[in-house]
Amino acid sequence: MKFWKNWLALAALAVVGSASAAWPEKPITLIVPFPAGGLTDAVSRSLAEEVGRLLGQPLIVDSRPGANGRIGLEQLARAPKDGYTIAVTVPGLMIFQPLTEKTYKFDPLRDFEPITIAVDTYNVFVAHPSISPAGDLREFVAKAKAQPGVMNYGTPGSGSSFHFNSVVLADKLGIKAAHVSYRGEAPALIDLAGGSIQFMLAGQSARPYIQDGKIKPIAVTARQRVAILPNVPTFAELGVDFRTDGWVGYVAPAGVPKEVLDRLSEAFRTAIKLPKVREQIATMGYEPVGNSREEFRSLIKDRLEHYRGLIQSGKVKLEE
Repeated sequence: MKFWKNWLALAALAVVGSASAAWPEKPITLIVPFPAGGLTDAVSRSLAEEVGRLLGQPLIVDSRPGANGRIGLEQLARAPKDGYTIAVTVPGLMIFQPLTEKTYKFDPLRDFEPITIAVDTYNVFVAHPSISPAGDLREFVAKAKAQPGVMNYGTPGSGSSFHFNSVVLADKLGIKAAHVSYRGEAPALIDLAGGSIQFMLAGQSARPYIQDGKIKPIAVTARQRVAILPNVPTFAELGVDFRTDGWVGYVAPAGVPKEVLDRLSEAFRTAIKLPKVREQIATMGYEPVGNSREEFRSLIKDRLEHYRGLIQSGKVKLEE
């Protein structure tokens, strides 16, 4: 009896190994859980053709927006564990929502398998012109310190990555300001341009306001200056050790065979290194990454611990 059990187990492993070796044998669905035309959609479409070519099967981009990305993520979690369904993800889904939303039903380290991070994104620190006419960080900090707690900063929501990062930045700059939570970045930018709030961390939605002179860019959180804002220094240039957690990555549901995950990771990482893809990413103003599955998992674990600590310390107040 023991012999037959062992034989059946070995036979099952052989079947799995054979299936993994033949993978992929059909198109792969890439779920984008955010609206078409946005950052995650643009990055995914720039990669999909090349990744499909490398794997020998097309990647079909499937937009499934809703509930801050959770509709698409739920579809991924329900998918067969065969590697034919993967999804794009961001820190909001892997780090911030798990920490701040009671209805979030997933454990990012248990329920999903990392593939790679495709690009690092960045934020731009912007202020109303009345606070910093020249867009100078020292000028801004001096004014903020002269009236502690008087200035207001906006974020797209309490518990968002912008909220956490704004708390970290204020701490590094040694300033105190009041948090104003908005339902999205657009209304916060409108109020910043109108002078109702004084500063904020923003994404690329801030560009039209910067170009019109309605808000002043002070610094970017990228490792180096970005092509679309060439005159805006990095925080590192200004002597401030501050970068935001922003990236676009790819995950599969837990349970996909390791051999399949490794093939997916290798294809994505190879595609990210291609000059054509790197040029497209640079045009968007982002920095290509292409890290390993282990590095991606380690980053998620580290940032979960880091931001959990901010909540526990009371520095980030979620009910505002």
